Amino acid sequence: MATHRDLPDTDLFDEVLRRRARGEDPRALLGDLCERWRKPAGVVIRRIQASYRVEAPEDEPELFQDAVQRLIERGLDQYRGVSEQLPGKSASPKTFFLRIVKHLAIDRYRQKREILESGTSEEDESPHAAHENAVAMERSRQRQSREDAQEIYWAAFQRLQTEHPHEASAWDVYHHQDVEDHNECARILSITVANSYKRVSRAQAYLKRYLLELIEAENE
Repeated sequence: MATHRDLPDTDLFDEVLRRRARGEDPRALLGDLCERWRKPAGVVIRRIQASYRVEAPEDEPELFQDAVQRLIERGLDQYRGVSEQLPGKSASPKTFFLRIVKHLAIDRYRQKREILESGTSEEDESPHAAHENAVAMERSRQRQSREDAQEIYWAAFQRLQTEHPHEASAWDVYHHQDVEDHNECARILSITVANSYKRVSRAQAYLKRYLLELIEAENE
């Protein structure tokens, strides 16, 4: 006989919502569901860490648990099953949860970066103050470089949306929404898995060309 562990993510999440609506405690079911997402959550966390130049594998379990807690306390009330990026399209519970993970990780490392970049006061007589200020300045320079690169990237993506909207939609779901699964991407976009592969691949090629053109234009 099938158990809740045999249910697809969406069906299991619906059961969580039904039990919650009946006043029952859904945390056991929700915990089992979130365990399915632990590995992709780790991928999201490591990607955010890389963008902030952070190496902290010990943060992964804590951020994951924080995300589960956030889902229980707020997410269940906020989930609407509709994509924020693609109005009219559905958003899977997994995508919704990974977005929570991403925002928690960004908030944590942004706050740490701001503390580092604040440097030390003139009254700080620590022998390490000069070194700490130098580190903060270098981090600030790196942040500016990343922001410049992000600005170029989004300009290229905007061009992709204008010239190749289908490819842009697939790229947005696959990468920006942290889906990274062609089966799920195909389901969200109501296309075949083969088309998902093709659109994401073409989007990558277009973006590469647009980025090169933008970089060359800036260097002229």
